[in-house]
Amino acid sequence: MGAIDIINVTKSFGDTPVLKNINLNIKDGEFLILVGPSGCGKSTLMNTVAGLEDVTSGQINIAGRDVTNLSPKNRDIAMVFQSYALYPTMDVRRNISFGLEMRKVPKKERNQTVDRIADLLQISHLLDRKPSQLSGGQRQRVAMGRALARSPKVFLLDEPLSNLDAKLRVEMRMEIKKMHKRLGTTIIYVTHDQIEAMTLADRIAVLSEGIVQQFGTPYEIYNDPANRFVADFMGSPAMNFIECDIEDGRLIVETDGQDYKFEVPDRDVLQKSGLKRVVLGLRPEMITEAKPDQKRQFTQEISMLVEETEPMGADTMVTGLWNSTEIQGRVSPEAGHAAKLNDKHTLLHVDTSKAVFFHLETGERVR
Repeated sequence: MGAIDIINVTKSFGDTPVLKNINLNIKDGEFLILVGPSGCGKSTLMNTVAGLEDVTSGQINIAGRDVTNLSPKNRDIAMVFQSYALYPTMDVRRNISFGLEMRKVPKKERNQTVDRIADLLQISHLLDRKPSQLSGGQRQRVAMGRALARSPKVFLLDEPLSNLDAKLRVEMRMEIKKMHKRLGTTIIYVTHDQIEAMTLADRIAVLSEGIVQQFGTPYEIYNDPANRFVADFMGSPAMNFIECDIEDGRLIVETDGQDYKFEVPDRDVLQKSGLKRVVLGLRPEMITEAKPDQKRQFTQEISMLVEETEPMGADTMVTGLWNSTEIQGRVSPEAGHAAKLNDKHTLLHVDTSKAVFFHLETGERVR
């Protein structure tokens, strides 16, 4: 069992608080991703779980056992670092087996373990090579293999793909996902890359300034963000934010000197909030090219000044202005190619069926 309970964990360096009352329950076999901007505390949180940093207050349980004051070697964890930290003078076989050797595991058993892991990671043909003879992706697999050799309750991965090129990152993401599916071991994975977070995680903890802003599934984080920070950080491209007036539970947006009224599913929420203005949050995929069959209850046709187009293959991002606010939409390649830059008569459809609202000053969700 590799369930982890992080209970009221606080960590300060001198007078500077880095983690502020963190509470997370990670299920046995779950893939948890800690994500957030640089300096948010995600690596520090992982290091407290690993025992590399002491907590100022709070408790950490692994598999029902209080490990708060235990050394790293007594926590039954394995870490994979950004730098991989392989021994340059040892070949791949010895790099993987070295930890077993230090624990006096018999040679026959060590070799069997290395062969099994090498087969799992598809690096059997690399066992006689030194790290200097390996590519970045191969080194990453060896580092994973060294961690796997221990059969720990928990894997801790600290930005293990950040040194790889874009194509290799995608490939290794899929390899890690397949590995987790085969092994079913609990994983905590630190990254600042929200695409990695969305594609790999069972659940995501979004951190900012040492506080967990939201803890949920990728679907919940993307579609039901707790506040404006989460909505802005998770998603590529980021969510659009438009200040709107509220009138009878409808949203009023002015653009090109014209007022547009948007119907929303949560009309009662807006009416009961008592607010006169609110920030409307819309994902770019809810702003598309105008089509006759798109006229539905929560769809509004608008004209927008398109200033930039960004072809992305399967679709095209268009960027324009609504009342001096920069907005991005996602349209088909054909519509993007046909868009006339700086033409105020470019028609787009805005779907508010999944719109979310945020308080103008606090950034908290209006629910």
